[in-house]
Amino acid sequence: MILKKILIVEDERSMAEAIEFNLSKEGFEVDIAADGEAGWSKCQEGEYDLILLDLMLPGMDGMEVCRRVRKE
Repeated sequence: MILKKILIVEDERSMAEAIEFNLSKEGFEVDIAADGEAGWSKCQEGEYDLILLDLMLPGMDGMEVCRRVRKE
């Protein structure tokens, strides 16, 4: 079985951990990034099947991360 990889880009740690817990329980491989720059960096390093992206992030906001992901 191939695990689906999900990236969570969320600056609220408790929210990110709750989402990670539930997705991991369902069998997904999950990575977390705490801000837009870290999220963009992880997107460049690996391939994800889904990115859960908060729009209001410190530094690079979620819309900019989304624009860059779509451009690539």
